[in-house]
Parts: sequence; C-alpha cells; structure tokens
Amino acid sequence: MKVFGRLLNKKHYIFIILVISFILRVVCLSKYPYGMTPDEASFGYDAYSLIQTGKDQWGHTFPLVLESFGDYKPPLYAYLAAPFIATLGLSKVAIRLPNALVGTAAVYVVYLLIKELKKIDKIKRKSKDERLELVASFLLAISPWHIFMSRGAFEANLTTLLMPLGIYLFVKGIKQPKKLIWSAIVFGLNLFSYHSAKLVTPMLIAVLVYFFRTELLKLKKKELLVPLAIIGVFLGLMFYTFFQGAGERVKDISLLRGAMGAAGEERVTAVLSGMNPTLARLVHNKVFYVARRFVSNYLLYFSPQYLFTHGPAEATYGMIPGRGVLYLFELPLLAWFLYSLSKYKEKKFLAIIAIWLLLAPIPAGLATGPGYSANRAVIMLPAMQIILAFGAISLYNAVKQRYGTKIVKKLMIGCAAVILGFFVIFLEDWFVQSPKKVAKSMLYGHFEAAQWVAENIPADRQIIVSRKLSEPHIFVAYANNWDPIDYQEATNNWPYKENDLLWVDQLPEYSLGNYTFRNFYWEEDREEDAIFVGKPEDFPENIGALKTINYPDNSASVLIVDSKFQIYANASNK
Repeated sequence: MKVFGRLLNKKHYIFIILVISFILRVVCLSKYPYGMTPDEASFGYDAYSLIQTGKDQWGHTFPLVLESFGDYKPPLYAYLAAPFIATLGLSKVAIRLPNALVGTAAVYVVYLLIKELKKIDKIKRKSKDERLELVASFLLAISPWHIFMSRGAFEANLTTLLMPLGIYLFVKGIKQPKKLIWSAIVFGLNLFSYHSAKLVTPMLIAVLVYFFRTELLKLKKKELLVPLAIIGVFLGLMFYTFFQGAGERVKDISLLRGAMGAAGEERVTAVLSGMNPTLARLVHNKVFYVARRFVSNYLLYFSPQYLFTHGPAEATYGMIPGRGVLYLFELPLLAWFLYSLSKYKEKKFLAIIAIWLLLAPIPAGLATGPGYSANRAVIMLPAMQIILAFGAISLYNAVKQRYGTKIVKKLMIGCAAVILGFFVIFLEDWFVQSPKKVAKSMLYGHFEAAQWVAENIPADRQIIVSRKLSEPHIFVAYANNWDPIDYQEATNNWPYKENDLLWVDQLPEYSLGNYTFRNFYWEEDREEDAIFVGKPEDFPENIGALKTINYPDNSASVLIVDSKFQIYANASNK
C-alpha cells in the first residue's frame, strides 16, 4: 500500500484532477447551462459559415473581427469551434465542447506554470514536492466560476488557458529561446480571444519583460527578433480591428460614454446645493467622474460580496447570482496568504502572480454595466487560484510546525470533509437550483422555439417572430442549418448601420427567407395567415397556442401560435 501510495502521489494526482475537471465541464453539456444565448448561436453559425464559404455571417472573408449583431466580437472562438461544428453539426454540444476542453486544459497549464515559476527564485525544494501546483490545479478544477465559464460558448474563458500558457512559455523561453516564439504566438492569439485580453495582455508582457530583463539581454538578438516581430504583427492586427468595428464595441461599453453629461449633472446638483461654481467645476468634471467610477468598479472585483457571497450581477454566462465565485472555505486561505505575505521567499514568482491579479480587473473597471461581471474579470481567475494555493500550503506548514504531524493529519480529514460539503452544496445548486435561477437570463425557450418551428412547420408558411426575442434570427439560422450563402445575401438587406443603429434587432423589420422579424400586435395582425412566435405579452391571455415553451418553473417563455387555427376557433365560437 505504501508503494502504491508513493506511485499515486508521484504520477497520478494531476491525472485524477484532470479527469475530475473534464467530467465537471462535459457532463450534461447540452442541458447546463440551461438555455442558450444569442452569442453562443452566433459563434456557432459564424463557424458554420466559415466552414462552408470561408466567410462569416455578414460575408466578410476570414475576418479578424466578427460583426455578429453589431457588437463586433473577437473571432478566435469561432475559428476554434469550426472543426467541432464540421464534425458534430450545429448543436449545443458542438459549440460548447471547445470551451469545455479549453477549461480542462487550463487546469493542466496552471500546474505546468507553477512548476516552472518555482524555479525562478532558486529556492531549495524537495524534487517531489508538487503540493503547490496540485492544490492550485485542484482549486481551479472545482472552481464554480471556471466551471460555469467553461460550459458555454463563452469566449472570455479562452484567456484562462492562453494567459497562463503564454506566461509558462515565456518563462520556459528564458533558457530555451525557441519557446519565446510560441509564447509570442499564444499571447498574440489571446489578443483575439476577448476584449479584456486586448488590454491586459500587453501590460502583462511588459511586466514579464521587466522581471526578466537581465536574462533577456543575455540572449542573442536573432533569438529576440522573431518573437518581437510576431507579437508586433499581432498587435498591429489588433489595432487594425479597431477600424473594422471593434472600436465601436469598446466605445459602446466604455465609462467615457456619457461621462461628460453625467459629470455636468453632478456639477449642477452641487452648485444648486450651495457649492462654489469654480470648485464644483474642479471637482465634478469628466476626468474625476471617470476616475471615481473606475475605482469603484475595480474594487468590486476584490470585494467579499463578489468573491464569496453574492457573486456576479447577472446570469447571462450561466453564473448563479447569489453564489460567490469562490467557495467560502477559500476565504481563510486568502486571509492567511495576506497575513503571512511577508514570510514568502518566492519574491519574483509571487510578484508576477500578484501583478497579474491586480491588472486583470482593469478592463472590467473601465466598462459600463451593473458591475460584478464574471466574464469581464475571468482573466484574474488562474492568478487567484494560485494565490489561494499559496495560502493553503502556508497554512498547512504553519499548523504542522506548531501542532505536529498527528494533529495536522486529523485536521486534514476535517478539512477534506468541509471541502466535500461545500462541493456537494455547489453540485446541488448547479444541477437542481440553477435551471430556475438562470433560465430567463440564458434566454431558455428562444432556441427551443426555433427548433420546434424548424421541425414542425412547413417551409411554405410565413413565420413572424417578435423582436422581443433577443436577436431571434440567429436562432432561426442555427436551428435550420441555414445555407450561409443565402444568409449572407439576406444580411445585405439589414441596413442597421445605415440607419445609425447599434444592433441588428433595432431594425423595425427584417427578414430571412420565410421568417419576418418585427413587433406584432395581435388584434391587428391576427387575420394574417402566418405562424406567430413571441413572448406571452405579445398575445392575449389564454390564447390557444400550437406550442408553449415553458421555463423550469412552468411559466411560459415563448408561445407559437397559428393564426389559421385562431381564425377557425373564433369562427366556431360565434
């Protein structure tokens, strides 16, 4: 048994952790998260269109930015999903599986990263001591935040793999310069993973260059020129995308948007309250307004409310509001880490991780919205788990030194029971409670309605879909495996930009084949021979529907109504 234990400890713990990670991210992938967002469908259909035509849904050839609904998404997820869509077709599993695999790979990369970072400060360690990397990998594997972000087609999660992988290859490249080329490629790809990564990635590269400047200067020029050229090309392409529409998305969610007006309102209120006009102008201006908002937003992501109690403000990424993004048992690990910070000898190692953690929420702090945005701040997640692992190992060593090995073993059994208890509570919350909590935010019923219509309504029937169903055209295209060439031709007749609109579904009316997307008013439109698809408020109460898609709490999400049947029913009742 002792031999078996040693073999398991040495070779198999990380394998077991990866198996756990994979299971948690893949099981019931089509059902959880409950529902499907338009963004997921859009990435899937863009991948499908790229496979079929080499163009995205708007007809742009191998684009560096996806126009999507007018929000101009980074394209990496669509390209990554293309082989899965080609193999499995347009399904929930096909578009979500790439992210589940990315999430699993991120767990292993964090393990590798820590093994490499431990060598930086040249501290003597037992060669078999892998506790730090195993604990960090385990915490990431069972992290609710990472599990949720890994189970949908949520492009923000890509950076939880690419960022630690880029750092790992960079540190590895100090002694093996060819690895710097791969590091530059990975960091470059990260620029096209998610909007937050566009800001954090260059800053973290600068941090790495600063910490390893002495080692880098010892390398040959040709060993540095190639990775510099690669990252330079990626940065150039990234800036180019700002002129291709990506800049519009940044402006749309930036704190600068509307800052002048908001600062003016504050200044007027201050003057009316008796403040000197000159002082009011100095205090309440655009710069101070944005600075205050940024600091307030930024600090939210380090608050106990976000980390341990309330969690994210919205459930659009499968996250469960009311549940912290970390487990409560991780709170003492974080507290002990902060308490014993001065005792750590891994100065450079910890400095890199701490700066990563502090830089990561900057994009989220600069963005508008309700705050507590789990997707915008997810870039901080691997760094947070490494910090918590430091706290766990340090606390273990302190207790062992003070109370001895026997007491520690008993405490470890108790700690394992506590961790298991919190994990079981999380699983219950996820499998039992989450459908009711996230279904509306994840727009459950929208894709399901499109699927039902595609399978049950003849192609010659006119179908009118309410614009109250967010971006309904993409669900129609996804459910019908719509020919990308026909779809691209249809988008030429959706002039939302020409009408100074930000989003496609702000158009009063647009169409795709026999589908028309517009608001309808049942009392006026019911005489029209068509299938109507809408929210319950689009129809009178107790209307006879062909199909009602219900939320898990049995309230109606989407109604599908045949006007022919209604006309017949009304005539029969007279």
